[in-house]
Amino acid sequence: MSHSTGGPVVRCFPFGGVGEFGKNMMVYAVDDDAVIVDCGMGFPEPGQHGVDIVIPDITALDEMGLKIHALLLTHGHEDHIGAVPFILPKLGGIPVYGTQITLALVKAKLSERGYKGDLRLLDEHTPIKVGPFRVEGVPVTHSIMDAISVVIHTEYGAIIHTGDFKFDPSPIDGRVSGLEQFAKLGDDGVLLVASDSTNATRAGTGPSEVSIAADLRKAVVECKGKVVVTTFASNMFRIQQIIEAGQAAGRKVALAGRSLEKNTGLTRDLKRLNIPANILVDIKQTQNIPDHELLIIATGSQGEWRAALARIAQDKFPTIRLGEGDLVIFSSSNIPGNERVIAGLFNHIYRRGARILHAGQAHLHVSGHAQQDELKQMLELTRPKYFYPVHGEYRNLIEHRELGVATGIPFENTVVAENGQSVVIDEQGIGHGPRFHAGAVFVDGLHRDEVDDLVLRDRRILADDGMISVTVLISENEGSLLTEPELTARGVLHESVSEEVLEDAAADMYRHLNQIDQEMLADLDETREEIRLWLRRWCKKRLGRRPMVLPVVIEI
Repeated sequence: MSHSTGGPVVRCFPFGGVGEFGKNMMVYAVDDDAVIVDCGMGFPEPGQHGVDIVIPDITALDEMGLKIHALLLTHGHEDHIGAVPFILPKLGGIPVYGTQITLALVKAKLSERGYKGDLRLLDEHTPIKVGPFRVEGVPVTHSIMDAISVVIHTEYGAIIHTGDFKFDPSPIDGRVSGLEQFAKLGDDGVLLVASDSTNATRAGTGPSEVSIAADLRKAVVECKGKVVVTTFASNMFRIQQIIEAGQAAGRKVALAGRSLEKNTGLTRDLKRLNIPANILVDIKQTQNIPDHELLIIATGSQGEWRAALARIAQDKFPTIRLGEGDLVIFSSSNIPGNERVIAGLFNHIYRRGARILHAGQAHLHVSGHAQQDELKQMLELTRPKYFYPVHGEYRNLIEHRELGVATGIPFENTVVAENGQSVVIDEQGIGHGPRFHAGAVFVDGLHRDEVDDLVLRDRRILADDGMISVTVLISENEGSLLTEPELTARGVLHESVSEEVLEDAAADMYRHLNQIDQEMLADLDETREEIRLWLRRWCKKRLGRRPMVLPVVIEI
């Protein structure tokens, strides 16, 4: 059902994170007043060479004519805050609201780029005024501290954006999900719930974070050598449990990895991490500690080649060598698509003589996302008029919608709309509004510069088909070739194709260019383009590939 623009009431614009995992960003508008919820990054696909991260493309935002009052953050994971340093400067100094830990992480990210930002605390107990809206945060449990669902109170009812959540009955820090708050919102009338679909395909309820403590502790205590545990650097609840397992086994704990050190320091400064005195040691000072008294927490559970674990596994980490009797514990899940890289990492670890224990063998990891029963519970508590599944691939959205219908929400009051498809709620109900451009912007490594599609296309050609440079000397007076062209190839030739091919190409090109009229040869740009097209066609015919051609034409 598509809606007329006869005065829409509420509009949702998914710029990222709907129909995909990652780069979450949603804009909610009532008339022309709007807020943005989350501003995250995603990771590149294979073939996006040299791209480090992917962020939402917000060019369409300028054409929408909205007055954006604030950026509201649900929690501090990269796929929800990673794009803030790139996008906030383009939004003209709007305030950013979040909880304590979330803001601390954002502040650190912004200062790396020399940007301040107007950061304001969104306390879970005190609603705030943002433009014409009243906004409140409801505490939820997740695999990072201080996660909230964002509630936007509008004149038409409340919009609840759940963010990533689960209902953990016994959270490590005692901060429980605001079930009563959700129920009260439900009593007062909720217009729309946009809810996390990540685990919509998983039945039942997710286990509590606390539940991994026993298996983790047992593995650490029983190991005779040193223990390396890898997990996600932002999961401070897990870090807390790993430190406690180390303490129970009488081990010192060292941190390997910059993000881990940074997050631990930041959480500790906020008195949110409980680290026993004298248990932490500097990773550089670990040589003098006997193996059976050492536990190392390392980044790199996804096999990232620059992370601490990959360097440890390949004997490239200055102070740590894995060997017989050592144990590497993966307290993490595989992010889909990383399986092959992680398998390679396992091989490196086994080659050193160490053993591996992962979540497939013992209860060492729990997901931070609600499973089917918890997702239904969220909808039963809030009883929204309309339901919009977000955060997940298409199949997750469809399965989540079915859960919503099972809780009694009429099918016609649900909507599935991916990035770039606006959603409109008006007097006729909920449905699709106009489409808008919601692409991705690629950000390159060190410079953190945006990369356009042409650069990516060039990198793909170089990676797949290689490059040939051609040098041609032309006589300024006669306007003719002085010698045969010189060709140099990189990544084009292999054993079955010898250097002679380049000689053939040079001879054929010499003949071709000598047939061209002198007036054209005198125009160097024209000649360059002619050489490029001719050589690519020649390579396609003779070699079956189209390398990048770099022509150099010199007049003498």
